[in-house]
Amino acid sequence: MTIYTYENFDLLVDGTPGSYRARVIGSPAGEASAEFVLRLSEQERQTALWLLGRTRDLGVAQEDPETTDQGSLRELGRRLFEAVFAGKIGGQLRRSLDLAQGRGAGLRIRLRLDENVPELADLPWEFLFAPDLNRFLALSDLTPIVRYVERAEPVQPLRVTPPLTLLAVISSPSDVPPLAVEQEWQRLQNALVTLQAGRQIAPERLETATLPALQARLRRGPVHLLHFIGHGFFDPQSNSGGLVFENLAGQAEIVPAETLGMLLHDHTPLRLAFLNACEGARGGRSDPFAGVAQRLVQQGVPAVLAMQFPVSDAAAIALSQEFYRALADGYPADAALSEARKAIASLGNDREWGTPVLFSRSDDNRLIELPQGDFRPAIETKPFEPETVLIPAGPFLMGSAPGDGAPDHETPQHEVTLPDYRIGKYPVTNRQYAEFIRQTHLLAAPELGWEGQKPRADKLDHPVTGVTWYEALAYCQWLSEPEQTGRRYTLPNEAEWEKAARGVDGRLYPWGNTWAEGRCHQGQPEPAPVSAYPAQSPYGCHDMVGNVRHWTRSLWGDKRKQLDPAYAYPWANDSRNDLQASSIVRRIYRGGAAADDIDDQRCAARHGSAPDNRGLPGRRHGFRLVMKLDNQ
Repeated sequence: MTIYTYENFDLLVDGTPGSYRARVIGSPAGEASAEFVLRLSEQERQTALWLLGRTRDLGVAQEDPETTDQGSLRELGRRLFEAVFAGKIGGQLRRSLDLAQGRGAGLRIRLRLDENVPELADLPWEFLFAPDLNRFLALSDLTPIVRYVERAEPVQPLRVTPPLTLLAVISSPSDVPPLAVEQEWQRLQNALVTLQAGRQIAPERLETATLPALQARLRRGPVHLLHFIGHGFFDPQSNSGGLVFENLAGQAEIVPAETLGMLLHDHTPLRLAFLNACEGARGGRSDPFAGVAQRLVQQGVPAVLAMQFPVSDAAAIALSQEFYRALADGYPADAALSEARKAIASLGNDREWGTPVLFSRSDDNRLIELPQGDFRPAIETKPFEPETVLIPAGPFLMGSAPGDGAPDHETPQHEVTLPDYRIGKYPVTNRQYAEFIRQTHLLAAPELGWEGQKPRADKLDHPVTGVTWYEALAYCQWLSEPEQTGRRYTLPNEAEWEKAARGVDGRLYPWGNTWAEGRCHQGQPEPAPVSAYPAQSPYGCHDMVGNVRHWTRSLWGDKRKQLDPAYAYPWANDSRNDLQASSIVRRIYRGGAAADDIDDQRCAARHGSAPDNRGLPGRRHGFRLVMKLDNQ
């Protein structure tokens, strides 16, 4: 992962209809200006907009967008690029790219469209295609595109001291076509778990998606991020746009852009409005500030992310999920949007990645300044103490849905709510377990693969493998002793393990719903170091699957009953987690080992094993611990 710093390429376009001037007013390579003519007929413009899904009453027949040649988008982007970036402007762009990249930076293209040329603001500049680079500029983190809105007031910085309050307004009136708003809300929460765990963002949902409820919430305290999920509109006849809220009866209430701008103007803590609604970024052909996004920026909201065309549920969900995940990784807002564009394009969607538009007046578009390294809440640990990450309280989806081909003992999929807890960022390593062996004078089992009482020097940071359930629990109890840490360590129950692995959205694998080579060590005969692969889970946990099996404290059932667990789903925090159960009762282990099949690497996969079992070569048992917090 490369997070760039950015230098700005500020391009101002002004003039009169049919005769335009492009001026580079700031760039690494200096300034330049050139006049240009945009040779794009009205019919070509409308055909392009139709292809992108924007419906207009043209009075002429248009080709079905599903059957139109997709190459026309590239052609449109090329025509726009070659019109504006011909000659001196293109030369400045290439020199600026070379200079920025030579300094290890990206180049942020800030497009400033003068209000006297509103017809240009109506064009999809996000599809700019550079023939010499053979790529769309906005699909690269190196060249994000931002629409800069000129205002007389000073530029407000976007950065806010965490935690940032994110208010989700989820509007689903009963009398309009339904959207997958609950699914999007669930995925939005999942995208925010890392930021929430790090106390960077505190999400909340507006109790009802009404304008009075929003006004009342803004009076109660600061909102830094406003995330709207619902319908938007733009009416070219009246040259006005807005969002669809709900009224007290749960039916649609049209809120014009001007009304929403008036409401948000005085809420100075607001830094970004994310409008996941159709046509929230669309402006008028005669008034560039007629659209919702433009009106909000004009009224003082520093940055607005909105849609310039109708957007499908799948694209809307991928957009918000990847955008916030990239923010969590430290990306500025415009680069996070580039990441989200790539996520949409990777779904095979070659049009909708250009739908979102970022309007901003910020110099760097950074919402959150993350410290170096793992920004999750840290505690001061002993040298031999495992690092833990916080799993925030709340519900998650546990188990598998019937009909997915999963065993019956994984069904039904159901919601489980857990309190805050901390879990090992990595499985317990040989290095950490060796300190336990040294201080307790226990005999290291041959299955550990050590050289006598010590692990091999090249295996210190590998997960300890070949431990029984009793030995794993004894390690947790030893680590909890006052003379060691005084904290409350134990083995996770299987719900704690599963939430840490998959987040809140019921995904199949820690990284998503598709098996991805290179995300874990599966298929190898022996384990790898615990940090050999990228963090898998939404919370930043490594090696949840694919390296070693993890003991939990949960019971499977009587040793003689090996096919079905004694406790059926739904899961409960009851006697199934009894640490004092009989020694003949099998315990549940989670997370497939390196030599286990891919099916065993699913987050919901669960198996039982005798507590004195150490596993087989390549399929040994290891463990990670949980730390109970003071309020539990």
